Amino acid sequence: MNSFPAHLSIPVRGLLGTPLALALLASGCASRPAAGPPPTAATTEARALAAAAKTYPQFSDIPVLPVDERPLAAWGRAAGEVLAEGAALERDGAENTWTLQQTEAFAAQTSEASGPAAPTVSATAAADAFARDMRKRATPPPPPLR
Repeated sequence: MNSFPAHLSIPVRGLLGTPLALALLASGCASRPAAGPPPTAATTEARALAAAAKTYPQFSDIPVLPVDERPLAAWGRAAGEVLAEGAALERDGAENTWTLQQTEAFAAQTSEASGPAAPTVSATAAADAFARDMRKRATPPPPPLR
C-alpha cells in the first residue's frame, strides 16, 4: 500500500492542538447566550396565555351511548337487505331479460291519439324573400374622398 504524501500527513503539533480545540468548543457550549432585544407586547401576551391555567376535557365528558338507536346487528341486517335488493335489480335489468313486442301497434296508437299532423311551411321561400328584400334595400357606402 502507498502511504500518504508528506505534505498531506497530520503533523505532530496538530495532534497536540486537538485537546485545546476540544476545550475551546466545550467552553463555547457552556457559556450563556448573548442577551437579545427586550420582549415585545405580543411576546409577553403569548407567554402569559401559554402559562395560564386551562381546563382540558376528561373522559367523563364523553356522552353515554344512546339507547333509542338500533343495535349494531340490525345495521348489519339492513345492509344485507340493501345488497340483496341491489343484486335483484341487477339480475332483473340484465342484458336480454326483456324484449319489445307490438311496437307497430303502439306507434299507430300514439300517432292516432296525437291528431292530424301540423301543416309545414317552407322556411326556405320565406328566407329567400327576406334576403331579396334586404339586398334591394342595401346601399353601398359612398366612395372615399380623395
